[in-house]
Amino acid sequence: MTKRVHLTVAAIAMAIPATVMVPAAQAATAAPATVGVAVERSVSPTTKNLPFSQYPTADWHTRDSAWTGFELRHPRGGKFYPTVTRWANLVLAVMGEHHIPAKHLSGILAQIQQESSGNPYAVNNWDSNASRGTPSKGLLQVILPTYRAYAKPGYRNKQFQTVPYTNIWAALNYVIHQYGRGKFSSWDKGANQGY
Repeated sequence: MTKRVHLTVAAIAMAIPATVMVPAAQAATAAPATVGVAVERSVSPTTKNLPFSQYPTADWHTRDSAWTGFELRHPRGGKFYPTVTRWANLVLAVMGEHHIPAKHLSGILAQIQQESSGNPYAVNNWDSNASRGTPSKGLLQVILPTYRAYAKPGYRNKQFQTVPYTNIWAALNYVIHQYGRGKFSSWDKGANQGY
């Protein structure tokens, strides 16, 4: 005997954890009446040739999630720390906002591994920036003046400096404007250095 279960849109929305992201096309067809429910698009792509329109989306509430897409290898060989790969979906989403091709994901993750080992609350209290009172913080180790100068509009307050989404956003924006997009190619080769 088959039972038929009817779920309301509200019941479906409550059953989906906030960290789960549904592809936008699926969300639009699955629950068109989800007004007021933020549905993010998440994919762990199987290819590095992903059009920007299919990149995952994120915002400052987005946290770490499991990567199930194409194989991620450190540019110098070997695997990334699990504490780094958990940020791959979020990094890819921010890359999409900056129109950075997915082929650079491993290079950016390598920089995160070098800078913070994937710890979003990492603080460097020993270098020259720290001695001047502006320690670098977050996944990509950004100092506050640089963070504020390159942060996404609306997120320049220091409370967002260590938020993974806003920290990555500001750091990638800084790299693009100070070094150019070619910097990502050097990160892809494992030429990771302070920036």
